[in-house]
Amino acid sequence: MPKWKLACVIAAIASLIASRSPSQPPRLAFRASARDVSFATVQFDVDGATPLSMDVYRRPPTRHPRGALVFFNRGTGADRRSPLYTAWARAAASHDLVGIVPDLRDGNQERDFLALIAYLTSHGSALGIDTTAIAVYAASGNVWTAWPLLESANATSIKAAVIYYGTAPITQFRRDLPVLYVRAGLDRPSVNSEITALASRAVAQNAPLTLVNHPTGYHGFELFNDDDATRVVIDQTLEFVRQATSRPYRLALAAGGREAAAAGAVQTGDYHAASAIYEELRQARPHDARLGLSYGESLLGDGQYRQACSLFGTLDRDALGRRDLGVPAARACALSGDAEAALTWLRSIPTRFLPANLATDSAFVSIQQRAEFRALFSPPPG
Repeated sequence: MPKWKLACVIAAIASLIASRSPSQPPRLAFRASARDVSFATVQFDVDGATPLSMDVYRRPPTRHPRGALVFFNRGTGADRRSPLYTAWARAAASHDLVGIVPDLRDGNQERDFLALIAYLTSHGSALGIDTTAIAVYAASGNVWTAWPLLESANATSIKAAVIYYGTAPITQFRRDLPVLYVRAGLDRPSVNSEITALASRAVAQNAPLTLVNHPTGYHGFELFNDDDATRVVIDQTLEFVRQATSRPYRLALAAGGREAAAAGAVQTGDYHAASAIYEELRQARPHDARLGLSYGESLLGDGQYRQACSLFGTLDRDALGRRDLGVPAARACALSGDAEAALTWLRSIPTRFLPANLATDSAFVSIQQRAEFRALFSPPPG
């Protein structure tokens, strides 16, 4: 890229990220409040040790610590201070976060990143950081290395993640890690199809993932799309970090974590695990009709038909809706061999809400030839 063009891009990205959003007043341009802060020492060769350092971007210190956003990018020394990441760190500071731009050596990113997080959790308060509110940003090729680290069960000190237009080999998502997954709509089709598949996997597991689609954005839209649509996505990103690392949000996520895990297990077909969790929750909330319905459906999926049929009979039909309760209850009772209970459940569903496909549902094969069953799905005479 010609030097004059590179200079234009640098100016554009600095203006784009640090400028105001369409709905907010202009913000101050924040520079690094602390440069070359050492967070670890590594042995490069026999000649000696070399420190790993970071730059810290923040507003003037106050009595109240701020959440931190770490930018995961390969680069050390002057190379870590790319225009893109310094501009992002300034934008984080403008949103009352602490932006961290660290040394991460190519080929040693995992080791260096873990050393950085260990340093921030133990020494971050001296930098004005709320050590219980650390988030990480990774984009493009950095996602392949960063995201699996963040989803590790051992990475509980990371409270939120921002992933931009990249993918990674993740099979299991943390349910205590809120993720903002940002898709560039004008990216290559193969990249976006992988993003769609990965986001779908996370949603199926009921993981706290939010997918944001920037339909007119290119890969690297912070550099290439100098427009209000991009500014909205950037503001949304930084506001997500503030909210997702806040104590009230984290407490709410933790409080519902077990039930969320059970729902995820149902969606991925692990009914046995789901029923075990629901049984545990049911003991603490025996009168929660919605929880009881979910428990019964997991028993049905796990093949525990008799237990499911019995449980459904204890639930409040009016509180749950005649069809929502009646259909799984009828299936469970039919499969358990209780034909009369199955027919009673089907009759309890108002005719206009009775799904027509139940007439051929394999769960009712034992009663499909009975006149009472066929009558339920026959059109009224005349």
